[in-house]
Amino acid sequence: MINIKEEAPFELQRFPYPYRAAFTVASDIDSANIARFRAIHSLFCRPELIPQDSPEWRTLGLSPGCPRFDPERRGVRGLGLEFADSFFLIGDPTTIGMYRSSPQKDCFLEDEQDGENGLVLFRQWIKEGQIDSFHAFLHYKRSQVEPLLRDFYEWCERCNVTKPKVWINHSAAVTPSGLCPDKLQPNRLYSLSRLAARGLVGPLFGRKRFPLRYAFVRYDGDTPGSPYYVNDLLAENGLRYVWLNMHDLHENRIALPEHGQNGRETILQAVRMDDGVRYWRFNRCYGSPPGRVSGLYLRDSKEGIDSSHLITEPNLLELCRVHGTCILATHWTHHRSLPLSSETIGRFDLLRQWSEAGKIWVTSTVRLLEWTRLRTFLEISCRREGDRLIIEIGDVNDPIFGRQSLELKDLHGVCIRLKEPEAPVTIAVKGQVLSPAQLCRGGGMWWMDTKAVSDRLPMGQRPETRC
Repeated sequence: MINIKEEAPFELQRFPYPYRAAFTVASDIDSANIARFRAIHSLFCRPELIPQDSPEWRTLGLSPGCPRFDPERRGVRGLGLEFADSFFLIGDPTTIGMYRSSPQKDCFLEDEQDGENGLVLFRQWIKEGQIDSFHAFLHYKRSQVEPLLRDFYEWCERCNVTKPKVWINHSAAVTPSGLCPDKLQPNRLYSLSRLAARGLVGPLFGRKRFPLRYAFVRYDGDTPGSPYYVNDLLAENGLRYVWLNMHDLHENRIALPEHGQNGRETILQAVRMDDGVRYWRFNRCYGSPPGRVSGLYLRDSKEGIDSSHLITEPNLLELCRVHGTCILATHWTHHRSLPLSSETIGRFDLLRQWSEAGKIWVTSTVRLLEWTRLRTFLEISCRREGDRLIIEIGDVNDPIFGRQSLELKDLHGVCIRLKEPEAPVTIAVKGQVLSPAQLCRGGGMWWMDTKAVSDRLPMGQRPETRC
């Protein structure tokens, strides 16, 4: 038996065939309203035309001079990229959520904006795959969050909707419900000195002062005994991936750093929370003009920068050269992201072109992370029978979440490059030899085409949903 090592006669490729790199957007929902959410997702995530002078057109600040403007149909065609978003279970004063606090009634009510119900909208967006990540529970305590969160999970189960697997921390200054081991958080003296410095020079660079009490706020969502402790509820309901907001944001770096796991390089890092629960941690990156440091949006202004500066021809070429992964950080539904410039739209159109050319896999955060976990911990071995190479694919053997038995559809796009291109090959999945209809080859590559019709539903929704 030959195990997968450098000397093995084949290499497991990093991304689904034919892609050489991967790209996603992991956006924070801060200051989003319904109109901006719809408009942003219409442009970036849907292929339909945005008609001139429609509500989405006006919200985005489009013009006939924008890239992808169709003069015959009088509108801008959406890019149709498979991105998703984050959400607030409980909205804040500037952001739509599923619920909103009503201090007068001492309860939480379904959030409403412009006559529309936030709970209904977010549930629909999750079912459609437009949302795949939590963005923390702000300053609300477990006693407040737990009933709403349990109701949310019950809805997911009742309606056969995939529960969010991704967590993105909001600012620690206003989010004690965030998740982060105490050992990774800065000490309070350091935080106090940074806040004091920001109070002195921040206004000169368009950054507002924060109260010094913010130095003493911590992420306590994974701290047993804290009134903000919620991690047990998240862990038992399938959370797997966390962005901690602790030295895991990279400026002008197109490919995220990688680490060794299972003898393979991966963007995933194991992290143990204060309650002993382990997750896979991931990083994010962004682009910035020279000499600019500020909030991350999709527009340059005195309040922030357009993080899509990272999307350039040289950077995409480099991403493919190193077979890298990019998870772009931004706040694209924030009012500071709009109006969009033609340059910003052009950058994402460039990304679309690289995707359609089969070079860069553009997908949602959760799909990218789930694929990365599968590829990192996929059991694969081979043996020789005469001049034939027998490649056996088994389970995902994840050291955190355990052994996962795979179905054929889970392996769609898995690609193997043979170092001996002319060698006859048989590929089997747990002893089942793949048929010619399930296996493709070309240029020394063998890849699996096992996608079932039912697997083409939106990623948040499974077959037979009746909710």
